Amino acid sequence: ERKEKKYLESMGFTVMRSRGSFGRFDLIALKDFWMLVSVKSTKKRYYSYKKELEKIKEFKAPPLTFKQLILYQKGKRKILFSDES
Repeated sequence: ERKEKKYLESMGFTVMRSRGSFGRFDLIALKDFWMLVSVKSTKKRYYSYKKELEKIKEFKAPPLTFKQLILYQKGKRKILFSDES
């Protein structure tokens, strides 16, 4: 979460972190639009994020709001899902 927060801030976003969140999203970012971001990390070669992805997809976000699922695998950032409402 901290790594992604720094990344978004470097892109010009104002970012709030929901520490230890058990909800769908870990970060809320604002620039010209909103971003709701869920961040996962693993050192495993394969892990299924099917449940997390379903929760993110079913969440009805307001217009001009992006939803993202970001994976940090062995330190590398991957966008697993990105969608604008």
